[in-house]
Amino acid sequence: MTVILFILGLAILIGGAELFLRSVDKFGAAWSVSPVVMGLTVVAFATGAPELAISLQAAVDGKPDLVLGNILGSNIANILLILGIAGLIHPLRITNRIIKVDVPVVIGASVLLYVLAMDGLLSPLDGGIIFFGLIAYSVFMYYQIRKDRASNIAANEGQESSLEESLGALFYTKYIFILLIGVVLIVMGSRLMVHSAVEIAGILGISELIIGLTIVSIGTSLPEVATSVSAIRHGDSDTAVANVMGSNIYNILLTLGLTVLIAPGAISVSVDAINLDLPLMMIVAAVCLPLFWPGKQLGRPEAFGFLIYYGLYMGYLVLISIQHPLKGDFEGIMIWIVIPITILLILLKFVLDYRRVRL
Repeated sequence: MTVILFILGLAILIGGAELFLRSVDKFGAAWSVSPVVMGLTVVAFATGAPELAISLQAAVDGKPDLVLGNILGSNIANILLILGIAGLIHPLRITNRIIKVDVPVVIGASVLLYVLAMDGLLSPLDGGIIFFGLIAYSVFMYYQIRKDRASNIAANEGQESSLEESLGALFYTKYIFILLIGVVLIVMGSRLMVHSAVEIAGILGISELIIGLTIVSIGTSLPEVATSVSAIRHGDSDTAVANVMGSNIYNILLTLGLTVLIAPGAISVSVDAINLDLPLMMIVAAVCLPLFWPGKQLGRPEAFGFLIYYGLYMGYLVLISIQHPLKGDFEGIMIWIVIPITILLILLKFVLDYRRVRL
């Protein structure tokens, strides 16, 4: 029965993503806004809304410290797991906007969080600084949307609209309803899958600690996975990539900033988070720049590399949590073998892509 519920949750999740993206496409066409901008705003905010609600509830309940780990794990999973899965399905086309604006914003937000957390605490003042970053980003996005809309209207002037329906109260009522139904189904499907996976793991004798580090952390990224994969299936890599970048931006600036701001007291930041998770989140974001530019795509080899690194990260978390004696050997292999080889491969890809573009 548990396996059936897991499959049912997956079906609900996929169905919700399809409905959600269908309505987003309609609104994008109606407002003459590009898929990248829709992915960075509507899609990213909607897929992160459940996480925002959970974080705020944790702050109200006096457990804001639980939020930080969720944010860091989600941002790492968004890039390594989601882009890895999406890129394996189909190579992802990367727009100049993503390379020049959104990836640097993700890197900047990650660095800001790391600097504020270095003293081991995130105070309400730190939350205010982070939230101010959201306000600045929102103002910037407002002007970007206006600019994008004016450009699209000028480009499509004299052409027939791709919409087969007239704009009006019926149009907005219909597709807002479809969008909300899609979001609800995404949340329901995600929760059902996580709950079923935990039960299956329990039956197989897997510890709750490992379940929390793997199944539950991946489960928080299922909405983004579903929408990104659904977008790829429709040939829309712009929405898939923008969804990831926008989600990471909102996770830090909105979810974490607001939670720290309203939390009753400062949030403590563990030494492990300062030494491992925060630097890894920054590195993962920074690596996107040489991988995305100048080739302007994320191919299957790079996507497979993302998934390998996510698996290694999850494995390392398990070794740390159970204090396994192989932890030291694992660290040595990563520091002296895996990471240097990865850096060399990234530099080689960058040089080859740069030469190919110049020719």
